[in-house]
Amino acid sequence: MRTQKPVAALILALLMLGLPLAAAQPPAGGDSTTITESEAWTEDGSMNGHVVVSDGAVLTVSANISMATGSSITVENGGQLVLTNGALLSDDLNAGLMVNSMFASLSLNFGDLADDGVLQLKFDHVIDADSKMNVSLGNETVNASGVDTVQFDAPLNGTDLVITFDSYYFTPTYVLWAKAIYGGGNTETLLAQDIEASDAPLYWFQSGFDIHAHGDLTVTSSTLSGANLHCEALCQFDSAELVGSAPVDAATTATVSVIDSLITGSRTDEDIILHDEATIVYTNSQGTGGTTDAWIRLLSERTLTTNIPNGSLDIYDLGWGAADWNDLTDENGNIVLVDQGATNEHKRIVAWMDGNGVEHQEDASITLSISSSWGVFSSTIDAPTTSTGNIELALPFIQVSAVAPETDVGVANKSVSGMVTVSNTGTTDASSINIWCYEGDDIADTTQLVVSLAPGETKDVPFTWYVYSAGDAALTCKPLLPSALDGIADLVVDADGATSSMVTWEYAEEVEEAPLLIWIVAIAGFMGLALFIASQSRKQEKEYVTYAESDEDADDTEDEEPEDEPKEETEEGSDEAGDDAEDEEPEDSEESDEASPSSIYDLQSEDEDED
Repeated sequence: MRTQKPVAALILALLMLGLPLAAAQPPAGGDSTTITESEAWTEDGSMNGHVVVSDGAVLTVSANISMATGSSITVENGGQLVLTNGALLSDDLNAGLMVNSMFASLSLNFGDLADDGVLQLKFDHVIDADSKMNVSLGNETVNASGVDTVQFDAPLNGTDLVITFDSYYFTPTYVLWAKAIYGGGNTETLLAQDIEASDAPLYWFQSGFDIHAHGDLTVTSSTLSGANLHCEALCQFDSAELVGSAPVDAATTATVSVIDSLITGSRTDEDIILHDEATIVYTNSQGTGGTTDAWIRLLSERTLTTNIPNGSLDIYDLGWGAADWNDLTDENGNIVLVDQGATNEHKRIVAWMDGNGVEHQEDASITLSISSSWGVFSSTIDAPTTSTGNIELALPFIQVSAVAPETDVGVANKSVSGMVTVSNTGTTDASSINIWCYEGDDIADTTQLVVSLAPGETKDVPFTWYVYSAGDAALTCKPLLPSALDGIADLVVDADGATSSMVTWEYAEEVEEAPLLIWIVAIAGFMGLALFIASQSRKQEKEYVTYAESDEDADDTEDEEPEDEPKEETEEGSDEAGDDAEDEEPEDSEESDEASPSSIYDLQSEDEDED
């Protein structure tokens, strides 16, 4: 008997474990259910209500479940929803084929219903009466302007019916269904999702039910029809079919895997939306195609931080639409290039796979620049493909490290020379840097100081400093900051500069010998002038005496020789003697000087004898 008790207990335990699995079924009547332990739906049925799969629980669906409109399954973080060899199907699909394209065509085949009948097409709205919308079946063309339904007489004996469209109408227009009417009122309807189409993308206007997967969602060899899918963790589709269940909305934390799967029909222009940093594996799969992208990467916004307040931005080829524009950073150097909005999605799409399976990446660039008298500082980067980005401009950093006069004593009203040491410890060049110097708060009188510096370069700049009054003074020199760089002063300049040692300025002493020297020069000048005048006077007197003696000799000769002829000869001889005296100036002058006194004495003796 002891050996039979464990066997009985084991059988009872197995029966108890089997009870929940057998009894598990979807809620009905709009009820809400929370699954806290693993559960499986294995029988076909319907669901009307809301299910929550909690952390640690697994809901496995391996049956065909019809989902009432508005129903939902929420998988909490840590929970799992596994759909394998089953289906979750909306009972109220609402889709359309967009046909307002000159290349759109539909191919219909209702099977062998009758030899002939009527074919009707239903649009989603009444076509504008003033717009062009022609619909053709074979050789028959119907003008659809002003109506929402068109019809043709058509064979319904299994013949392929090809419908073409010729339109000049920009409002999106969708065919909702095609209906065959035959045999006195019998009908057969093909919904949009069941119609074969070319260049007529299938769109779904709204979903029938929701799946919110904060935890993992795995769909293998199964179908989702009319679902609204939101993924925040792993969303894996393997050999799956998604009909009217796009776009799959993948949060930045999601990982999406699409392998050997088919996605048809989207409520937007893409089958899968990857937000920000969500990842995707897309292998050997087919999307809606046409103008509907297989997937896109959509940033929540595009912001930029920089180190340049009020910096100039040039944006080129941004986003899916390759947009260009110019902008400015704010007072903090930041900017929202593209905010979150329905009208600017094309600027927030940074990568995508088009309807033909070709992958694309935006090729955008952003240039940040600021202009000043030191130069234009700029940087160009590839536009960040994340919601936030950063640009840091390379900037100079200018500082005066020393002011060194060549002496500590100066003469007022004169100058002192010296050197100012200027360095650039930044990462880019700066040109035409003005250095201003001050005495206290006042601008000092110095020569102009201008220097250009490469990164890491130091230069000594000569200066001349003028002071016009006696006293002690120190010279403070600092870079003059361009006004364009006021907002980033701390990043480009050491505003304190450097101060020299104290210089004592004194008035020059007067030299006493200077007036005496002036008097000596003046006296010497007067003496020289007096000597010159005296010399000229003696010369004139000497000439006068010589001429006087000559006249007296001539008179005496006239008295001694009464005859005319000898007198003339004497005069002539006197003239010749005078000429000879002029020609031989030095000797004749001396002889004349010696002879003159004796002649005078001789004349005087003769006179006395006469007396």
